[in-house]
Amino acid sequence: MTSEATLLSDQVFQLNTFLWALKGLPEDGPVEPVLQRAGYYLASIERRVLPPKDRAVATALAQLTDSKHPSPCHPDLWLKHDQDPVQPVVELKSHGFSAASSNRKQALKLMASAFDLSASLAESSERRGHVVFATVEPDAAQLASTLKQLVSELGAANVPAAPTAVVGFSADEDGVMLSSPSPADLPAPARQALASPATVLHRDGENDLRPLYFVPWLPGNETSQDPELQSDGLSEFTARVLVHALADVGQASPPEDLQISCADLLSRATFGVYDYWGPRVKAQFNQAATQILMKALKPIKEARRVNGGFISVDLRSIEVQDAVIDRLRQADPADPASNLETAIDAHPSLFC
Repeated sequence: MTSEATLLSDQVFQLNTFLWALKGLPEDGPVEPVLQRAGYYLASIERRVLPPKDRAVATALAQLTDSKHPSPCHPDLWLKHDQDPVQPVVELKSHGFSAASSNRKQALKLMASAFDLSASLAESSERRGHVVFATVEPDAAQLASTLKQLVSELGAANVPAAPTAVVGFSADEDGVMLSSPSPADLPAPARQALASPATVLHRDGENDLRPLYFVPWLPGNETSQDPELQSDGLSEFTARVLVHALADVGQASPPEDLQISCADLLSRATFGVYDYWGPRVKAQFNQAATQILMKALKPIKEARRVNGGFISVDLRSIEVQDAVIDRLRQADPADPASNLETAIDAHPSLFC
């Protein structure tokens, strides 16, 4: 069984904890949407944040990050507020880091880029951002100090920087909590919501949390995630893909040339969260869903993948429909032959 410390440091768990805090659950569940109640809502996931346009600032930032042309950042979460114009960008980290670590460049770029988000939003007026790093609670205070040190370095180089804050993930007998080592550093609406540790997910015995995830699996983290969490999340993701494909096939009326949209299927399988990603990650999810379904439907000659993220199934008769339904029902999400584990092992470049 995965340890609590490993779970709290897991990026998929951290992402879902923030999503619970922002969106609650589609049905009644043991979740407290503390950030939603404070007025926040999700704007995007891994959206591009452009580096500063000012030539002097860009040059100084390039020197600090030892990169000739600083590339855009892609923070894990981009939030908006129903009244406050400041837009927080959130970066999830398994653990804290020092000012000399490999995360230094990313943090410097993000803080400089988020000072004014107008270029990234195609807005003409300045749009202030607020950089929030989220990590395990024991590392939060030290990470806050690291960020203040990096902000000082930017200031010394005359590079304007967005304010920073840190949020920590922790758990006690009540459940999973969000807190901050310095709530005063948070954007104003979040300051009150996290003035003291806020429970986001209430404990419910030893129940598995994966079915409560908005997104149980992420493409591209096969080597960085705990193997047990990776396998369990992939099985849950596979099961959802198969169930929603089964619903599409079952609701068809033969004879019908059924076009299964992977984008539509993935949106339903993630309760709409898939829609917040950009084209690059959506394409990776689409490849994953296509791989799962084509493996399950391999003996069905009437099924084929087509361009644009669709799977075409020629349901020329009720007999063909029944055969497709049987294949989808028989596929075992926990069996590597039915999901992506075999494909990942054989084609590691698929998710790069």
